[in-house]
Amino acid sequence: MEPAQALRTATVDPAKHLGVFKDIGSLEKGKLADLVSLDANPMDDIRNTDKIDKVMLGGRLYDAKTMNETVTGTSKRAPYWWED
Repeated sequence: MEPAQALRTATVDPAKHLGVFKDIGSLEKGKLADLVSLDANPMDDIRNTDKIDKVMLGGRLYDAKTMNETVTGTSKRAPYWWED
């Protein structure tokens, strides 16, 4: 499978099959969008989808390594129960 096919299989196709493509599945004006920003182009190598730099969730931008909010605010991730 080519990288473009893999990305479509993970995004557009499920949204269409579930009947929610008008709201999710692609980046378009008016659609809901949680997304990831990558450090490398997944069209060059699909494994680049593992190289996540930022995460946008609910309109807030987070650093992928720390999950602390950046640009859109200053909130810090609370520690997990196993962290000191």
